[in-house]
Amino acid sequence: MQGGLDPMTSVLHAQVRKAGPTHGHDEEGNIRPKAHPANVSTVYLGDVASTLLKVIPGLETPRMDKRPGFDEQSWRFSANSGDLRLSIKSNSYWGFGLLTKCYFNTITLDGPLETRARIIFDLAAALPHNPWEFSMKGSFNRKVGNIRENEEAWKSHRLRAREDLSELIETVKNAKGDCNEIEIARNALADDNAPGVMRALARLEADSIDVEVEDVDPDGIILDFDGDIPLVDLTDEEE
Repeated sequence: MQGGLDPMTSVLHAQVRKAGPTHGHDEEGNIRPKAHPANVSTVYLGDVASTLLKVIPGLETPRMDKRPGFDEQSWRFSANSGDLRLSIKSNSYWGFGLLTKCYFNTITLDGPLETRARIIFDLAAALPHNPWEFSMKGSFNRKVGNIRENEEAWKSHRLRAREDLSELIETVKNAKGDCNEIEIARNALADDNAPGVMRALARLEADSIDVEVEDVDPDGIILDFDGDIPLVDLTDEEE
């Protein structure tokens, strides 16, 4: 374990707050937006899964491992992004699944710890609610797992990502010097805005690139020829 986090796998549970018929899947089980003509069934992904798909860069088309049946909000899908593998499962944990808040998602990430921590950091920042706060704590503890351990797992991933971003800011500052973009990056990190951190550091990196321009005479170049000036006939010869 590295800093209390598994070096290979992360498993976290999240409370679903909102869900709707935002997606569907085709005959092969590929998840598509709801308007896609190849869809054969509706999938209620919910706010957690939909947001997660947006914060993972370069994610391949997710594919259903368990297709929804009568309960359109009960499903499982997986997808890959480089050396990262994502699996997410939706199930009800109380109230017979009559309401959206009866559902939770189990998120499983396999891959580099730094990447997993950053994804969880971005997911928690993008959601309008804390995903580790459950509507029915007793039902979660009985049917899913320990609610306090789950909350600590979320917070440990976020802390690891924050430390990685803070270290990156300091590394760039030591290399480029303290400046306005470094301050913008620090403020973005304070707001849990990881993309804002990366944009500020990218601007600093771009501004520090030296471009060498060869000396050019504004009046052009004068060529000296000894003797006659060579004449090149570029017209086509007529037969």
